[in-house]
Amino acid sequence: MRWISLAALAAAGILLAVFWGDVPDRWVTHWGAHGQPDGWAMKNVADAAFPIVLGLGTWLLFEVMALLMARGGTSSGFPPEVMKVWATVVRAVGLAFALLFAALALALPLLQPRSALPVAIAFPLVIGVSAGGAMVWAWRETRRLRASGVAFPPGYTGIFYKNARDPRLWVPKVAGVGWTINFAHRLAWPMMLVLVGVPVAISLLVSFASGR
Repeated sequence: MRWISLAALAAAGILLAVFWGDVPDRWVTHWGAHGQPDGWAMKNVADAAFPIVLGLGTWLLFEVMALLMARGGTSSGFPPEVMKVWATVVRAVGLAFALLFAALALALPLLQPRSALPVAIAFPLVIGVSAGGAMVWAWRETRRLRASGVAFPPGYTGIFYKNARDPRLWVPKVAGVGWTINFAHRLAWPMMLVLVGVPVAISLLVSFASGR
């Protein structure tokens, strides 16, 4: 999976070089709250390569996370087989970002979209599909591992934690990095509602205020 990510970013750079004569002197890279362009890139290597460099940096971040996760099975208390499964999920998200930034590096100068709408749709769609597909695969794989006799720490069913005998609301994540919710706790779903609802409400307020 890592080689696909790197190949996509490298291919974007090669295609930009091949079609450099079709690249305009400048192109829009950002649109404001009212849909008007407010950011441009110029025809130079630094501006053209910026999405590729950004994609490479984002991919590298996810790759390091996946490596740490895959090697952290013993210290986290989870079987190495389980940690490798979830490292693959992290790599799938990194692949999605690499593909998106590679596409962005080509689409902005060569296709010159008239608004941010295609980008706004593509990013959550591609990341959601990639992460969702990887999560479904990981859920099936963890079920297979459990059925084959691989032991999980009490309460963990993969990425989720549900233990009615544990009084804690927050428990360490399956990756051993950060925290997750004990879904058997009486405050679990109210907390999930707050965690999801507050950012959505803030986004709606900001959108409403900027559109006035």
